[in-house]
Amino acid sequence: MCRNVGTYPKSRCNIYGCFYSKWLLLMVLIFDFDGTIADTFKLYIDVMRKIHHEYNFKYIDNDDIELCRAMTAKEIIQYLGISPLQIPIIAHRIRGDFTQRMTEQKIFTGFDSVLEGLKQEGHKLFILSSNSEENINIFLRLNNITQFDAVFSKSSIFGKSRIIKNIINKNKFIADDVYYIGDETRDIEAAKKISIKSIAVSWGYNNRKALIDKNPDYLIDKPQQLMSLFAV
Repeated sequence: MCRNVGTYPKSRCNIYGCFYSKWLLLMVLIFDFDGTIADTFKLYIDVMRKIHHEYNFKYIDNDDIELCRAMTAKEIIQYLGISPLQIPIIAHRIRGDFTQRMTEQKIFTGFDSVLEGLKQEGHKLFILSSNSEENINIFLRLNNITQFDAVFSKSSIFGKSRIIKNIINKNKFIADDVYYIGDETRDIEAAKKISIKSIAVSWGYNNRKALIDKNPDYLIDKPQQLMSLFAV
């Protein structure tokens, strides 16, 4: 069962006892991008509707939207009738269409101030997304977001766990200090695969029930709740 905000243990213990050092409480927060930071769900639907004839998959009508929000990525692919061989081609096309409209996309309300607060606390902040690094950087520049230590792009919609593992190993982070924050069931799955904590956000692509079914470590409904989790 996922935990409520505010239950994070703010201490480190060893054989000598427990220590409440601010330095020890600094965390590594890796964020998904689309649906977590950037409100791009409508753009995603628009692009999928635009290209469905070209790639011969099901049109997403209004009744399909909530149905798809309750599905995993693999279930959506099957429901829309997309061949596994088409996935990288369609993903590339979506990223290209996103580039054309990235300047129109907005940050979720309050997220900019949350990022600033987390950075001031001293936490390490990263982005890992299947969107392109170009699109993400366009968005960050337009929204004056400078708090991230690095941006990582994964061309496949699956396989995020390997990139997170590389980030941890390269920087010699402690896995217990690393959280992956995302809006989709595949984000929770990626975190579980490498035994780091997941924080699911309910304002993105997947709905709340779909996220709960994957049992994230935490589930939040507002960006400001991140400050409650990681205030030191």
